[in-house]
Amino acid sequence: MNLTAEEQECKAKKLRHFEAFEDTCPPYLTPKDDEFYQQKVRTILILKAEILTLGMLVLRSHGM
Repeated sequence: MNLTAEEQECKAKKLRHFEAFEDTCPPYLTPKDDEFYQQKVRTILILKAEILTLGMLVLRSHGM
């Protein structure tokens, strides 16, 4: 299967992201831990930022 240069670049970028995070493992927290809810809020904010970024990239790719 022949990939375009853009598809190859995207694939390489994803691979670099996976490699950057492969050695990091977030701590396992329970509701009894003080940091549990702070970590949960942080995770939600990060996910929202990723969704927003993806949405903006989709709009940009469609010329909007």
